[in-house]
Amino acid sequence: MMDQPNPVRVGHKGAKVSWRKSSYSGSNGDCVELAELGNSVALRDSKDRQGPVVSVGWRTMTTFVSALKGGHMGAGQA
Repeated sequence: MMDQPNPVRVGHKGAKVSWRKSSYSGSNGDCVELAELGNSVALRDSKDRQGPVVSVGWRTMTTFVSALKGGHMGAGQA
């Protein structure tokens, strides 16, 4: 069973979070940024840095990235 995403507000209570963008991101601005948060990974839209943040566990993130790399997500298909 996969972990369910939990919306979280990252950076509250004075915590500093280091966000990064994929090196594959183009210049069109359609990017997702991620931040490592100990046992989880936070994700946000790079165009809306004050917007919603989703946090998932490392196992879920690893499974998701493996599925993308393996072509199992239908990315780019109409």
